[in-house]
Amino acid sequence: MNRTALARLLSMSAVAGVAAAGVGSASAAPLDALIAAAKQEGQLTVIALPHDWCNYGQLVAGFQKKYGIKINELNPDAGSGDEIEAIKANKGNKGPQAPDVIDVGLSFGPSAKAAGLLQP
Repeated sequence: MNRTALARLLSMSAVAGVAAAGVGSASAAPLDALIAAAKQEGQLTVIALPHDWCNYGQLVAGFQKKYGIKINELNPDAGSGDEIEAIKANKGNKGPQAPDVIDVGLSFGPSAKAAGLLQP
């Protein structure tokens, strides 16, 4: 993963969306510097975020509309193993095939982190 400001902004947007739904609390306004850095990065690549799961469809559409940043969606129906393989296959690649944001199952996260495939 290589575009950290974009990934952080998407994460903040997701948390703010949950807060708006009354499920949690988060700052409603992301930092201007983070938004500017994300816009400079230009595009966010996500993988395995099906539009009918966890409200990802609405999150992706809302993020693009709010920030004017294109989201490149790779294989929305991929499984956790596919996501990890996509990261491995694109290690060092800063192009549009390198996933910035993933959603893996609990058994995949710790091993991917231990292998150095994830950013904090």
